[in-house]
Amino acid sequence: MYTSLPSFYVGLEKTGGLFDIDATLPVLLIQFFLLVQILSLVLFNPIQKILRQREEEIENNLKNARITLEEVDKLQQKIRRILQSVRDRHAIRAKEIESKRQIALIKSKKYLDTKLRQTRENMISTYRTKATQAGDLIPGVVQEINRYLRVRPPINRI
Repeated sequence: MYTSLPSFYVGLEKTGGLFDIDATLPVLLIQFFLLVQILSLVLFNPIQKILRQREEEIENNLKNARITLEEVDKLQQKIRRILQSVRDRHAIRAKEIESKRQIALIKSKKYLDTKLRQTRENMISTYRTKATQAGDLIPGVVQEINRYLRVRPPINRI
């Protein structure tokens, strides 16, 4: 009995190496696949679901951003067209106002020229009437001066 016991120990020592193929290998394989399935159900599938949801949300956000950018571009083009039409209308209106201003200047200049001519003619006619009136008075004034000088002779200052 003693002789078989050491050989039994030697047999046990040979087994249990790193790559022993015996009855424990299928049990280890079953445990490994069970562990993979449990991890898959508990950990991997929920993480994949969350990642898919996140990816879909990012895609939706990008699509919405593209749509929003397209709308912004359309609105910018519309604003540019409106601004251009406003500028065109403003330019037309400015030309109209400038032409009206020019016409008003011409009219006011003609009016002022007419008023100036009338005032000058009035002054000339007033001057003529005053001059004719004064011309009628000159002989009387000359007679008065002569009479004054006869009464009082001028003083010679030498």
